[in-house]
Amino acid sequence: MPTHAFMLADMEGSLVAVCLFPLFVLAPGYAIAWLTDLFEFRRRTLAFRLTLSIPLSIALCPALTYLAGRFGSMTAVWCLYAVTWVYALVVTARPLRPPISLPPKSYSVLAILAVWTAVAILSLVDLQIGDRAYFPAAAFDYSVRTQFIHAIGVSGIPPGNPFFFPGHPVPLRYHYFWLLLCALVNLAGGAAVGPRHAWIGGTVWCGIGLMALVALYFRLFCYRGPASFRRRAITGVLLLGVTGLDILPTAILWALQAAGMRGVFASMEWWNEQVDGFVYTALWESHYLSGLIACLMALLVLWDVPRHATTGARVRQVLIAGLALASAGGASIYLGFVFAVFLLLWTAIALARRWWREAAVVAGAGLAGLAFFLPYAVSLRGPALGGPLMQFWMRPFYPVDALFKGQHLGHAWVLPLANLLALPLNYFLELGFFLAAALLWWKKHRAGRQPLTRAETATALMIATSVAICTFLRSSVIGNNDLGWRGFLFAQFGLLLWAVDILGDWRSTARDQRVFLTVLLVLGAVGSAYEVAINRFYPLLADHGTVATLSWLSPDRQAGKRIFAQREAGEWAARATPANAIVQFNPHVVSQDTSAYLYSDRQMVAADETCLSTFGGNPALCPALIAALDGVYPPAGQAAPPTLDGVCRALPIDVVGALDTDPAWKDRQSWVWREAPVFANRYVRLFRCADRRPVAQAR
Repeated sequence: MPTHAFMLADMEGSLVAVCLFPLFVLAPGYAIAWLTDLFEFRRRTLAFRLTLSIPLSIALCPALTYLAGRFGSMTAVWCLYAVTWVYALVVTARPLRPPISLPPKSYSVLAILAVWTAVAILSLVDLQIGDRAYFPAAAFDYSVRTQFIHAIGVSGIPPGNPFFFPGHPVPLRYHYFWLLLCALVNLAGGAAVGPRHAWIGGTVWCGIGLMALVALYFRLFCYRGPASFRRRAITGVLLLGVTGLDILPTAILWALQAAGMRGVFASMEWWNEQVDGFVYTALWESHYLSGLIACLMALLVLWDVPRHATTGARVRQVLIAGLALASAGGASIYLGFVFAVFLLLWTAIALARRWWREAAVVAGAGLAGLAFFLPYAVSLRGPALGGPLMQFWMRPFYPVDALFKGQHLGHAWVLPLANLLALPLNYFLELGFFLAAALLWWKKHRAGRQPLTRAETATALMIATSVAICTFLRSSVIGNNDLGWRGFLFAQFGLLLWAVDILGDWRSTARDQRVFLTVLLVLGAVGSAYEVAINRFYPLLADHGTVATLSWLSPDRQAGKRIFAQREAGEWAARATPANAIVQFNPHVVSQDTSAYLYSDRQMVAADETCLSTFGGNPALCPALIAALDGVYPPAGQAAPPTLDGVCRALPIDVVGALDTDPAWKDRQSWVWREAPVFANRYVRLFRCADRRPVAQAR
């Protein structure tokens, strides 16, 4: 039996991270809100203060951390947070009016938070069964982010690209603002909290922040009075766990799988051009949730500005909104773009309706946000692989694409036209209950012949902007359409607000409509539960032959043993090498070496054949590195050298790793077997390079 208890270690580290995160996503927001008396913070209940402090911290702290680190140092960052902690302690120690108390019937809220915390942690830690370990499917994405978190902790702000080292650090080119807070938790936790644990803790708090934001919107944006507030807020929070009708095509894919065809994906969202639900976004891409929270928090702050009579109060809130917009851009450039378009259109409406003060504060917040964002934007310049930032297109519907391309009908205009005609079905399957509820909401509103309120107008505009951009534009820097997949979150949030109104007006809804909505609601909840399950168990199912194996998981049905072995090697490297050491594995990978990214927590010379230079660095410097690494990682059929002396002298590598899937592993005359490893198990062997480097290359 193995002596390692990786799953327990992950749970402990993640729980410590969850407990440390309030220092960065609660206390700073509390201090800032008290100092500025945002939303009359000093006269509010404790429940309101806590609810506001979390999304406010998530909205402001990333930009504040970046600016303090960029123009100061990491010492300045820690001093900044220390001031907020002391200030928060001082103001909470004073007698409060009203006194500290939690509202009655808080147990349901605490239960929701506890369930979410358990789901997030158990979904993202390694599942260990004897000498097998299984990371979740979401590790494909967050293994890259954990490397960024480690890089921030090692090199500070701005961090270096951990996947590319052409003899010197190269600045990271990525929207990493949310990862700054994860890195601070990683540093604060010491040996108890690794970068991965910090990411998991951040996932928990991003989910909590989104729940808090939903409650704030029902209190500050679309308030219907105290009698219905609690019910509407809890309904909105619960609806975050509902997605579209993706479970229906997924059921068809399972039927194909049972018939012997490859059908099931590692995520339910992958069957079509994605419109990601909130649960998927939280587990796979929580930094996008932080960007969403920052944007929507900025809108709430701006919403409150016109009622203030003093210029000082308006300026304070404009600056707060500007910082939130800068955080949004640094956490997700594409979300920031969609929201910027919405704000421009909202400003145009304000000018048309002669809401001069509102137009002025939105414009002021935009200019402030641009000023705060500019230092980071400048850092993104430089040569890179990839396509244009975005391009025009028609959102595809994959079944239509497969049908037309199979019949050789994918002409320049035929396929886009077919996808345009398929949009209603496409969005019905992707949005399910929320689309049906929105159509019913609109129908009821038209029947009432009442003009849209200011909040309803803003919500409708946000939905329309999000849908239009994500339908007709796509991002093209990499193959993933991050603009179309993540930018839809604004539409989904607006549809959620309308859906709560429909559920609140349930009794006046026709019986057949209630039945239809109930079916859609149940299917959406089942879909989210399935997403959690398939994320957790896909690697295990692949090992058992139930679903297809994946190139980034394992070439055969031994993923569990390989992951366990690579984690053992990663744990050894973490103990035996300094934090800035370079650990290199074979860069010739089909997709990515997920285990190496996830467990090494160390810089690489070249993570793959492109050196992942999309994340920073000059791609022209990569081929020379790959050529040097080819000496020890030759293609299959070519002999590997008996020693590592050549590559160790040529490149600043501290540890060279070999996996059982490398061609050199199968050559008994290669360095893998002729050299003495410093660590070895059945699937991984590690070798030291440092002692062979010329003194001039020593770092």
